[in-house]
Amino acid sequence: MTFSTGSLGAADTQMKKNDKIIPSGPFKGKKIEFAPTTGVDMFFEISEDFMKRIFDFEPGEYLITDESSLFDFTGLDKMELSDIQQKIRDVYDMDVSDIESGNLLEIFTRIHHRKYGVPS
Repeated sequence: MTFSTGSLGAADTQMKKNDKIIPSGPFKGKKIEFAPTTGVDMFFEISEDFMKRIFDFEPGEYLITDESSLFDFTGLDKMELSDIQQKIRDVYDMDVSDIESGNLLEIFTRIHHRKYGVPS
């Protein structure tokens, strides 16, 4: 499995050339549509820092979109949701357990607001 960070770039361009249709396998003929990355791209530095400090991923080793959540990463290094939430508390001194969806974009927004203040 190949991962990237931020916008889908070359992978997305290649998919456009192939009309994003799966050529074989059980999903043959189905179209692939990636969720947008507009939101997480706005928090590029926060997302890179978060993915490194929480999951030990280097840039280019993962794909996250505006719809990505903590649930997408449960099971890595045998970490469950509560383990990930605790690590976020330890690293960022911030509780995100109230974000039921575990949405990364919401978490990045909260980190940003905590660091720079809420816009008025």
